[in-house]
Amino acid sequence: MTKAKLIFIGVTGYVLFSLILMPASWLIKMLPMPAELKLGRVSGTVWQGEVSAVHYDSLAFDRLSWSLNGWALFSGKVQLALYSGSLQNPALPYIKGDVSYGFTGAALNDTMLTLPVSQLLPMLSLPMPVDASGTLVLDVSAYQQGQPRCRALNGSASWQEARLQTPTGNWLDLQNLFGTLSCDNGTAVLSTDGENVLGLEIKAVANAEQLLVNGTLKPSANMPQEVHQAMQFLGKPDAQGRYPIRF
Repeated sequence: MTKAKLIFIGVTGYVLFSLILMPASWLIKMLPMPAELKLGRVSGTVWQGEVSAVHYDSLAFDRLSWSLNGWALFSGKVQLALYSGSLQNPALPYIKGDVSYGFTGAALNDTMLTLPVSQLLPMLSLPMPVDASGTLVLDVSAYQQGQPRCRALNGSASWQEARLQTPTGNWLDLQNLFGTLSCDNGTAVLSTDGENVLGLEIKAVANAEQLLVNGTLKPSANMPQEVHQAMQFLGKPDAQGRYPIRF
């Protein structure tokens, strides 16, 4: 090995380890942040550290920690193991999984994210004020960024212990609603099969510009009468008694 190669390896190694061992608070100050994102105290290094609290709009994460996979750097990508919250405390968001970024874009592997529905509601543009409770659970086995949204996506989504308050003030117990996550021609897709108390069978597609929802709704017979009466606002049912949902 020539002297020039040794010098190059030495300088590269020095720069790399200097960046990895840099205090995370220094790096955070240099990164552009959206106005909706508020960070608590940052401690540790780029290699391993944590933020005491993370607030994004109405979502509040309690102590987000990370650990850098150094070996992944040799394959040209930055890979972090993220962890925040606890599954035993559904009142706060929870995340656990591997997030990476490389030449092919961002990726997720074996990542679970749970969000309190009550914290999500203020972020949604709904046609009428509603109140709901429960937990949104996203369990992503694999995701690869693509155009416009994804190149690959495999996972599931669910609304656990779902409850919805009607305009009359009554609470509806919707039990658990389940769906699957996939990628179709570059768009992220959420699908449900209708096997739930609402008979909700939809295909929601997130493309580059908007969210499109198309499907049907057929509440079970044991749902309150006010739910069945509200179906008239969705239009006429088909031959199987299913009401259309499109927006």
